[in-house]
Amino acid sequence: MARWNSSQHSIADIREWFTLGRLELKPDFQRRPVWSAPAKIMLMDSILKGIPIPKVFLSNQIKDEKTYRIVIDGQQRIRAILDFIGDKYRLNSPFEGPNSGYRFSELERDVKDDFLNYQIDFNEALNPTEEEIRDVYSRVNKYTFALNKQELRIADFPGDFCDLSEKLASDDFFSRANIFTPASLRRYSDVEFISELLMALAEGVKSKKGNLDSTYAKYSHWDSKHKNQTEKRFNESLRNLDRIFDKSLPIYTTRFRQKSDFYSLFLAVDKLLQEGYCLSGEGLKGLRDDLKLLSKHIRPESRIEAFMEYAVKCVSSANTSSSRKWRQNFIYSIISPAYKAPLDAPHTANLFYKILTDLNIKHPTDRRTKRTPSCEICNEHIDVNSNEALIAWKKSASCHHLSNSFWLHTTCIADQNDFILLSRPSKNEQLDFL
Repeated sequence: MARWNSSQHSIADIREWFTLGRLELKPDFQRRPVWSAPAKIMLMDSILKGIPIPKVFLSNQIKDEKTYRIVIDGQQRIRAILDFIGDKYRLNSPFEGPNSGYRFSELERDVKDDFLNYQIDFNEALNPTEEEIRDVYSRVNKYTFALNKQELRIADFPGDFCDLSEKLASDDFFSRANIFTPASLRRYSDVEFISELLMALAEGVKSKKGNLDSTYAKYSHWDSKHKNQTEKRFNESLRNLDRIFDKSLPIYTTRFRQKSDFYSLFLAVDKLLQEGYCLSGEGLKGLRDDLKLLSKHIRPESRIEAFMEYAVKCVSSANTSSSRKWRQNFIYSIISPAYKAPLDAPHTANLFYKILTDLNIKHPTDRRTKRTPSCEICNEHIDVNSNEALIAWKKSASCHHLSNSFWLHTTCIADQNDFILLSRPSKNEQLDFL
């Protein structure tokens, strides 16, 4: 069994071992270098500030009366240090301070000396076998939780965007909504999700992959005016959702507690608010009925085509910009009546006809007669696929939702002043919101 000793060595010692060819950084059992540039820079920041870094595990072997060292655990830290000394990168963002933007060779002499004299803690084993080396590596890494992507972002990109994401994630709405599990809260999944919403408000809907890191970096120093405007928009949308999901319809009882659905609804609300529309108090009941309808029927196997497509886009490629934009505009059309937005927009009218046609053909809902849909005026059967059938609302209706609509024969409409009629779009129009 190899004997282990604790020791300290300076960065100057490490550089000397490497220069003399007596330091092996990547034995075959270790992972390839994967650290991001910000991770390396923040490690240098810790060293320059004299903050302790984790221990490094070494295997020491005597060959030709000389000591050779193999890094068992900590190769990425050592490699980042050696690369900095070798002027392979600068102290760019997220580094802050008088040495910002400098390479190692550009530092003042006393700063370089302090850096080279920095002491790193080591655990060193003398002449361990190959099996012992692999066993130690496995033990060190097996029972350590690897940082997830969001934990790395928080470490790599401190600053305004990170701070605002953490602040907004603590809003009481989210604890009442049960959007996040206790496990996800421990691993900052709530902050990551809020970051995605903020990114969409700041720069428009984007794919999650590859964009969140760059957004954290870009807004680490955020223009205060833009930051305050974005925070205001976030809070306005959240307060709207707080009104919509009251005690009669808690959000945790609906599908909108799921992240993909919440993302779509949140940004649809923001879009309506940015267009100057306001949530109508008299439209809340109808809106809640519509959201219940969506929660009941949206699923991948739904016989209602639009609901099926929405459900698929929540699962397949859910975080791509195309799926996110499609879902946002889908929800926008559904909730727009509660904001008194016009129904005659082509996509909204098309969506309403598609949903109500499928809903009435495949899920007959006329409870009075227990048969397929009928005209509100003559009470006779109506072919909802026919151009002779129109969606309508009573003139007295405060808002015009899916849930309070009905069908009329065009031949039965004696006085159009009694009804609000929704023009039927062309059958060739597709549900393409992009």
